[in-house]
Amino acid sequence: MPQFYDAIPDDWIGPGQTTAIDVVGVAVAIANVDGEFFAFSNYCPHQATPLGGQPVTKRCIIACPEHHSMYDVRSGACVLPSTDGFTGTLITYPTRVVESVVQVEL
Repeated sequence: MPQFYDAIPDDWIGPGQTTAIDVVGVAVAIANVDGEFFAFSNYCPHQATPLGGQPVTKRCIIACPEHHSMYDVRSGACVLPSTDGFTGTLITYPTRVVESVVQVEL
């Protein structure tokens, strides 16, 4: 049964920033989109390139630094295919903030 786990303090990253962390053995990236937090797999679904630490552009888009796929961090949807046409979806996880701590549901 999924449950929420503490991930980062809510002031760890500013708007437009992401970070990569380990949450109970799962590599997770967290993005701050105008003060709202979104969690997703730290690895691009195309060829497992790390995504955490990359900036968010156009308010909610993260780009894979390797093959340039672009994903909406809020939904995981691919909004621009990679250079070789990959259009897979980024795995996302529910988040919440409790007592100034971002929690991720796994």
